[in-house]
Amino acid sequence: MIFRYDIINRLVQRTGAKRYLEIGVQGGECFNRIRCDEKVSVDPNVAATYVMTSDTYFARVAGGIAPFDVVFVDGLHHREQVLRDILNAVRFLNPTGAVVVHDCDPPSELAGQREACGGIWCGDVWQGWLDARLHLQCWTGVVDTDLGCGLILPWKRPQPVPHIAEEERTWAKFQATRAEWLGLVGVEELERVLTADEPAEEIPAEDAAPAE
Repeated sequence: MIFRYDIINRLVQRTGAKRYLEIGVQGGECFNRIRCDEKVSVDPNVAATYVMTSDTYFARVAGGIAPFDVVFVDGLHHREQVLRDILNAVRFLNPTGAVVVHDCDPPSELAGQREACGGIWCGDVWQGWLDARLHLQCWTGVVDTDLGCGLILPWKRPQPVPHIAEEERTWAKFQATRAEWLGLVGVEELERVLTADEPAEEIPAEDAAPAE
């Protein structure tokens, strides 16, 4: 099994990344393992480079510094916050960079519910991930490992994304069609995805803007 930090380090290598941003640090399990020249962390609850919410960071800080090469999103696991974090990450990302989103594939209905109740908690990240896939005009997919590691690759053409009506976004429906909803990619396919160079269509400005 590979973990989120293994995927991030591979992306750092693949993109020649110099600048890394992590949203949601907790105990530093991921952040401390990333091999990149410049690393920035944002978390309102623990010691981080910027002790503030991601919304505050993107609104007040990110615009005044150079864009990032790789961004890891693992902040508040609520659908609307995940969507904002993803779209903001893309805004401040180099065109040749990548975004990774953790907890896209919860292992149980309990883990995938909005509010935490002990044990593994992915929240409704899976809902925010589908929202983001519908916004972005580039390659998006989830590596089938470590609770689902979403990848956003601006330099690759988009895959088909299902348009699921709000009333159909149930856990039972998700269970039956998660591969399609998430854009699941096996670990053995990851290297092929990363090494196939292809330009993506330009992301429309209205789609790349953060959600209100």
